[in-house]
This record gives sequence, C-alpha cells and structure tokens, in this order.
Amino acid sequence: MMTDLPADHDPHEGSRDAHEWAMLIMADADAVPDPRNLDRLGPHQRAFDVWIAENPSRKLAYLRVVDTVQQASQAAVQTHSRGPLLHQTRKVESRPPRLLLAASVALCLLAATGLLWRSTDAPPSLIGQSEARTPLETRVGEVRTERLEDGSSILLDTDTLVLIGYTAERRTIELKRGRARFTVASQTARPFLVHGRGIEVTAGVGQFDMTIRKGARVHAIEGEVNVTLPRTDPRQLPKALTLHSGQLLTLKAGQIPDFSVNPAKRSEQQWVSGVKSYDYVPVSDVIAEANSYSETKIVLAQPTLGAREIFADIEIRNIERVAQALSGFLNLKIERTQKNILLLTAEK
Repeated sequence: MMTDLPADHDPHEGSRDAHEWAMLIMADADAVPDPRNLDRLGPHQRAFDVWIAENPSRKLAYLRVVDTVQQASQAAVQTHSRGPLLHQTRKVESRPPRLLLAASVALCLLAATGLLWRSTDAPPSLIGQSEARTPLETRVGEVRTERLEDGSSILLDTDTLVLIGYTAERRTIELKRGRARFTVASQTARPFLVHGRGIEVTAGVGQFDMTIRKGARVHAIEGEVNVTLPRTDPRQLPKALTLHSGQLLTLKAGQIPDFSVNPAKRSEQQWVSGVKSYDYVPVSDVIAEANSYSETKIVLAQPTLGAREIFADIEIRNIERVAQALSGFLNLKIERTQKNILLLTAEK
C-alpha cells in the first residue's frame, strides 16, 4: 500500500482500486456470499481493512461499485430467466439464486473491465495485455509461478497479492502485500516497473525480490535495479539509488524514508525452495516466518525464549517439522490442546 502520495498522484487511482477490490471479492462467492458485509470478507478481510484504514472514503467507492455490478447482474439474470428458462425442469428452477448471481457477476465484470482473473487452481497461462489491472493472489501456504506475455515471470510467496498492468507502452506491477520474485525479460521499449508502499523499482533484464509486509525489502539477485524511495515532503525530490546484484535494501516499518543497504545473506533467496538456512537467527523470527505459511500457528508458552538464536536448516513451509525442530532445540514439548495451535511448553 502507498503510504506517501507523490505530487503527480493519479486522482483516479482510488476508483481503480475500488473496482479491483470489488472484482476480487465478488469473484470469490463461496468465501464471501455478501460482498456488502464489510466485516465478513473471508480471506480478503485483513488486506481490505488495511486499504480502508488508509482512506475511509474508499468504503463508499467500493460499495458503489458493488451496487453497480449487482444491479447489472440482476438485470442479466432477469433477462436470461425469460422465455426458454420457463420450460426447464424443476431441478434447474430450484438452483440457488446466489449461483446465478455469481455467474452473472463474473460475466459482467469480464465484459465491463476486460480483466482476466486467474484462478489459483487453474493451470499456468500467459497473462497478457489489458487496459485494466489483473490481480494475482496466493492463499496462506501457497507458492505459485505466473508467466507474463513478454517472457517475464512472477513467483508469488504465501499470502501475496499483486496487480498486473501490462499495456503497449509499459509493464507496471503493484505489490499490494506479501513477497514476490520478479524475473524480467528485457524490453527496452517498455519499462518494467514494480511499486508498493511508496517504493518504485525499475529493472532491466534480471531478477529481484520485493517484500511488502511490516516493512519493505528489495533484493537484487541478478542484474541491477533502480529504486525510488517514498518522500514525506512533495516539495523535495525523491531519493533514488541503484542496487547491484547481491544487495538488499530494507525499510523498517515507521522508518520511512530511512533505509539501509547491506549484502544479502544466503537465506534471503531460499524461500523459493522452502528449506532455509538460519545462521544465529532469533527463534521468534523463525516462528513468524513458519506461521505465515500455515493456518496452524506455533506459539511459545514462554515468549522470552523467542530471543534464543538458532543455527539450523529448517523446512519452513512444514509447520509440524518447524515445531519439532524448535521443540528439540529449546527442549520443550508440543501441546495440541487448542485448535490450530502448536504450543511449545516446558515438560511437566
């Protein structure tokens, strides 16, 4: 999310975001039966609340889009229900209205915006050019690669949302939350730009990671990337720098525009394989990363143990194996009395 608006901020960006949120939520009718119930948005709740908190007026913009799409979908259902449908069997007539609405919502959204929604269960396909932005999202614990029409690709980490805006003039991607690895195919005529939380990254051919969570991180893996940092004063020129291969830029939450650039540790790239080498890393950091891949969470009964540093190779996406590794290291037992909680506690 953008925390600082540049002087040339697009006034229509909020409207576009509202359309994208409506598309994303209404397409997920099984998890969100009522897109107007803003307290029951299922897997989208946390990110949606953050988006609204940044600007409360977005709530009204979102609801207007939902109303417009629902009215259009209802009209489509009424039109489709005339004539031949009257002669169908009782079984078809008793189909739940929500399924009809969901189907017509999807058709209306595709027709109105030209937006291609990538189902997380669908086989890989090319994401092509569109005047609208295409959302790609992974569930908690899911890691997935998407290919783009220019030969570039994006590897999305757990609980990640990006918006793809490919046109004939430029290749623009917004990282809303999570972490992604961008492998960029060279196209000098179309800049490749990734932005999120006020940071803009421009890359030529090469590969880099970008993370938007509590703070923000950019890791140049192959080739160079140019980074423009957020500015707190629109009268000042934004800070810009170039990251070379192996360099990591870190902006901690609350420190913008303060930042640091350091050589990246080998573990920075290992999230793609799932086995990470932790070299004297606090246990609390290991737990936080493991929990991001699972609905089941590891909890320390004695939180102060989180400061202990561990040196080990851990399969970070397997919550059971992480719990076993940590319980052995800390000489604790795993208690399973609470649903979706692995409590590490002392032996009685």
